[in-house]
Amino acid sequence: MDGGKGNGPYVGKRLSSGTFVVDDAVLADYYGGLELEPPTSGLLPSTIASGPDGDYFREIAFANQTGHLWMREEWALSAPMEAGAAYSVGGDICDIYDRRNRVVVDYRVRLRDGDGRQVLETHHHQSFLRDQEYVGDVDLRDPRKKPGARRFDVPEGERFGGLKRTISLEMCGQFFHGNAHYHTDKEASRELGFQDVVVGGRMTMGYVGHILEERFGEAWWRSGSFDLKFTNPVWPGDTITVNGVVTGPDPDDSERTAAFVWIAKTDGTVALIARAGVAAA
Repeated sequence: MDGGKGNGPYVGKRLSSGTFVVDDAVLADYYGGLELEPPTSGLLPSTIASGPDGDYFREIAFANQTGHLWMREEWALSAPMEAGAAYSVGGDICDIYDRRNRVVVDYRVRLRDGDGRQVLETHHHQSFLRDQEYVGDVDLRDPRKKPGARRFDVPEGERFGGLKRTISLEMCGQFFHGNAHYHTDKEASRELGFQDVVVGGRMTMGYVGHILEERFGEAWWRSGSFDLKFTNPVWPGDTITVNGVVTGPDPDDSERTAAFVWIAKTDGTVALIARAGVAAA
């Protein structure tokens, strides 16, 4: 891997500064792509900022992007965003580390309002195949045959969510504003070694944010956090269910309420898991 301080990623690399505005077109594609109604609170969806978070890809990516997949997202919210407001965006690469046959780039993104107050911080972990000369089909392990395959007992607590969606290619196209890439176009996906379009992590993460907003209300926008891990890809045509459990006081912070969220396909494959929480009432 190219760890030098050229155009590729390196620890300490400062990412470009930009501006993010949540306009009507962004919101329409977000809600339409996920087939969701706007929150009754009138607040913007908390994960709408996955747009500028993901836009740094070209600055953090290695040269060969065959087999590239999202691995993990850590978010901390501190204030709701407002429609039409301009937010400054900046970031840096915090770490580059090994994970099985992949190298993972961890980069931090911060959004600030017009007064300089931080409304959001994310850590985005993007994974790349270690062999930068690799081309061809990506060998994705059967989730049922992985060593230590993801299994868990549903935690005790108050259940919430239950949101179910069948993800279509048309939904992917609208969510990503009609842009052709491996989240919307099969040929573009084939160029990266995948047999089909990979449903974007921004989409599945959006469903996680949605059920947390429904359960915790405004407290989610002002104090919510999650540590979300993508465990298996979602493909167009998959039907997913998004579930959560409020598990009670956070064992690591008694002033916060903890929750566990997961997305499963109809065959039981777990697509992601997330540990989340809000400030206790």
